[in-house]
Amino acid sequence: MRKVIFIASILVMMSGCSYFKKAPAAFDPWYPSANENGDPVFAVFEGRIPCMGQMAIPDCNKIKVGLALYQNAQTQLPTTYLLARVGVGTGNDRITNAGNLTLTHGTVLDPQAVVYQLDTNAPQEFRSYWVIGRDILFMLDQDRNPRVGDAAYSYVLNRMKPAKSQL
Repeated sequence: MRKVIFIASILVMMSGCSYFKKAPAAFDPWYPSANENGDPVFAVFEGRIPCMGQMAIPDCNKIKVGLALYQNAQTQLPTTYLLARVGVGTGNDRITNAGNLTLTHGTVLDPQAVVYQLDTNAPQEFRSYWVIGRDILFMLDQDRNPRVGDAAYSYVLNRMKPAKSQL
């Protein structure tokens, strides 16, 4: 009888261990894996920027920005985008814009730089991104200058790893 009580006690203690706990639920990505034309997503970038000026969302201190880019599978040329913004500390309401994406060239600092240009469906402050390598985008202002942050915030979007459903 002592053995049964001892084993039962061990099982009760182990039930609180992480060994028996289920893995946390995975969330679906905020963007579809293909656009309405069937073009697949080729990159997703995210970052947090200051919540000020015309970019402001009421009562927030920063904005979480997500940019999903789609391309034609055959030509490998960019086609469309999905831009999402959430005011951190204001709830989970996501503001989205979608439209056409084009490649252009030139910033104030580099006339040869590749720039992702979003169409007029996106707010003016979110239309131009300087491509820095494969994994980083700098947000540009209307004059194609990089936006300057501070020690707490930046205007940099980083490439995210594909969601598990994208692998």
